[in-house]
Amino acid sequence: MPPPIIKNYFVCIGAQKSGTTWLARMLAGHPDLFVTPVKEIHYFDHVAGITEHLNSHKRRSRYRKYHQRMWTQWSRFSEHRGQWAWYRDYMASPIDDAWYERLFRHRGQATFAGEVTPEYAILGAKGLEHIRKLAPDARVLFIMRNPVERMWSQVLHQCRSRGLDANRLSSEAIIAMLSEPRFGELGDYAATLDDMAAVFHPGQTLALFYEEMHADRLAALKQVCTFIGTPFDSSFFGELGRRFNRSQEAALPEAVRAHMRQLYGPQAEAVRQRLGRIPAAWDKEFGQVAANGSAVTGSTG
Repeated sequence: MPPPIIKNYFVCIGAQKSGTTWLARMLAGHPDLFVTPVKEIHYFDHVAGITEHLNSHKRRSRYRKYHQRMWTQWSRFSEHRGQWAWYRDYMASPIDDAWYERLFRHRGQATFAGEVTPEYAILGAKGLEHIRKLAPDARVLFIMRNPVERMWSQVLHQCRSRGLDANRLSSEAIIAMLSEPRFGELGDYAATLDDMAAVFHPGQTLALFYEEMHADRLAALKQVCTFIGTPFDSSFFGELGRRFNRSQEAALPEAVRAHMRQLYGPQAEAVRQRLGRIPAAWDKEFGQVAANGSAVTGSTG
């Protein structure tokens, strides 16, 4: 049978700690946009065998948390109760293309429906082809953040998860942490840009910079709405300045910053080569490091 087709679909991908949670929360407030109640569905990385975010244990955990919210957040009971049918389909089996397509039938009066999963950035061209197969007219947003700042934020997030105090770690310990595979997985911007260009038409993709998004949040949201094809009104978006998923507060040691600049300078230059520019904050961060480094020139996806 032919695969089910998801119409008026959008998806946001990007590296961890690049503002994807903020964008998901903002878009969920738009009356013409449906964003899945579980922010990161992880369907395509699951079927590709990259992650296990859709195993039965994790799905049951999310389902329990949903019921906890419904029965403890009384002011939002009606909202949570309205998501019951969606969670019913989310918990169904088997997990296949038809399962994924059903998650976007619950859009109500909204024209467009989508989700936000950063791990889709590492699917490679084959995985992105799977997205296009199910949603031929998909709109794909890709968010990038200064690699140094993004990686430091990820380090702080990992420290919190591991019960470590980042302020007490030596520069050597932090640099050793950076060598772990998980820290490089979602940061190959050049590979993702190349894979997106190989699979989607130019009008189907939008590359965004975290720094520019948060310099003028309403302008960024207007750009995103125009890209998706839905009207923009500033009244749709509350809590513009709210921060989600806060990490520890700690200063980035200069020795670690210098290491990161050498490590990620070529990646910044690779983005410049592909898009014709990088934000001023990136230029200030890397100076001549990116220009003098061995720039990344091909996809590794």
